[in-house]
Amino acid sequence: MPEVFVSNYMKQQRNFVKYRRQKNETKDVEDKQSVSLPKSQRVSANSLILAVRIKQSTNTTPQAQKILKELGLKQINNCALFSASSENMQKLLTVVNYVAYGTPTKKIVDDLLRKRGYMRGKDSKRVPISDNVLVEELLGESAGCICVEDVIEALWKCNKDAAAYEAVRKQLWPIQLTPLVEMSDKANVAHEATGRQVTKKTTRTAKGGYLGFMGAEINDFVA
Repeated sequence: MPEVFVSNYMKQQRNFVKYRRQKNETKDVEDKQSVSLPKSQRVSANSLILAVRIKQSTNTTPQAQKILKELGLKQINNCALFSASSENMQKLLTVVNYVAYGTPTKKIVDDLLRKRGYMRGKDSKRVPISDNVLVEELLGESAGCICVEDVIEALWKCNKDAAAYEAVRKQLWPIQLTPLVEMSDKANVAHEATGRQVTKKTTRTAKGGYLGFMGAEINDFVA
């Protein structure tokens, strides 16, 4: 139907105007967070951030899609670890309507990499981070990593050894989380017309409550 295409086009244009406005606001500001966020939601410079793609939109601008891909958040439930540099924060704040982010603990970083972590092997094949021999082969020279523990340390200490962090992040495959399902006591809702109980199985994004900055709560969200 033509009306649907017109509506989608108008939404995409509004999203582009919003994207351009946000970009211009932080263009000449060194601390991107100071413009857009209150003090309680600011992340320490160059600390480690955990971000999760929550929301899907068919009206996302090409610019936002590119940023999400660069951050490793191309698909719903993609999870990415990166440093809170000025450049990364500007990108994150531009696409904050599609992601949840916060400050992870070392235990969560450890669990994510050991259980769901993959690297780009030879010929860009997806290989799990479980073999120390493979880790040394792929990251021994560039990052000085010879085991899984070294990979975790390189990410966790991203503010101390930027070269090792960049080498590890470049080699990592985007982490895919299991879709979150609502609790059973909240999953059933009554149909407005008939009163019949309807079971919902959806990603938990009720009223945007899981979008944006979550702080330390991001650890419970991905656990």
